[in-house]
Amino acid sequence: MKRLSAIACLFLSACVSPQSADVPQRRAIAAEVMPNTSPMRSFAPQGPARVSRSNTSVAADFLDLSFRMESGRAIPVFSRFEGPVRVALTGNVPATAARDLSALLGRLRSEAGIDIGPASGGAANITVQFLPRSTMQAAVPNAACFVVPRVSSWDEFRAARGTSRIDWTTLTQRDRAAIFIPSDVAPQEARDCLHEELAQALGPLNDLYHLSDSVFNDDNFNTVLTGFDMLVLRTTYARELHSGMTKAEVAARLPAILPRLNPAGGGVSLSAGVQTPRAWINAVETALSPRSSDSARRAGAQTALAIAQSQGWSDNRRAFAHFLLARLSMSSQLDQAVS
Repeated sequence: MKRLSAIACLFLSACVSPQSADVPQRRAIAAEVMPNTSPMRSFAPQGPARVSRSNTSVAADFLDLSFRMESGRAIPVFSRFEGPVRVALTGNVPATAARDLSALLGRLRSEAGIDIGPASGGAANITVQFLPRSTMQAAVPNAACFVVPRVSSWDEFRAARGTSRIDWTTLTQRDRAAIFIPSDVAPQEARDCLHEELAQALGPLNDLYHLSDSVFNDDNFNTVLTGFDMLVLRTTYARELHSGMTKAEVAARLPAILPRLNPAGGGVSLSAGVQTPRAWINAVETALSPRSSDSARRAGAQTALAIAQSQGWSDNRRAFAHFLLARLSMSSQLDQAVS
């Protein structure tokens, strides 16, 4: 039990979208599943992480990440910021936020090749607003933090709720986005929100559970941008791509882009991405939800594991189902949790 608790304490909630509205967000996770008690961690500067996978796999994942919302809705055209991106912090900004943002922007420039920096005097393309968690969750109950397009403040977001103005699938080019992060959470949680939401403001809006090396995954095991994430963002801002392209047009360009950006990954033969059944996703969301009862969370974990076993999975999705059931069995069935 101590080992499971220690492992669980390392992980924070990941970036997901509610089924009722496609607002990319970091979910508020039940404490029984992922206790948010880790101390603030810092990391020495490192070189860009290498991606140990084939470009064919990267291409399939890139298309799934870029052309579908997490709810399953299709995104008709590719969108990104065209030109320099400037980022501003507003609201009750925590003492650690400016330093964390500066480090993240530096990584995005050096590892993803994006022309991005702090806003100074002019209008920001991306505004990060810090406000009380209770204020945020009164509007989006399941969110720990989230990002929306075409607005720059909380007031603008509230005025646009329920309209197509903040529907990501209606974009043909990104010009403004707002990230909302609680001002009254642990510094590490705020930093993790900053990583995940800024990455989605810039690029992919989807999360894929089969990704084991990415923050674009709801299993909570990666909370700062990985080498794969930087490759995805570098691909998003490759010179061969531009806003408004269709999925077929982007797919046709990837065989030229990825070997240049990731030469160790070989060539590209396009294939279908790995699909995760909606029933498994729904079961995991129930297991994670702080709004579900203990019994419902445990039943969700059992369902997720049963589906993973029936699918014959041997990847991180099956591992995560085991992890969830173990965490949710600790107080009532310790022997099963340990096994």
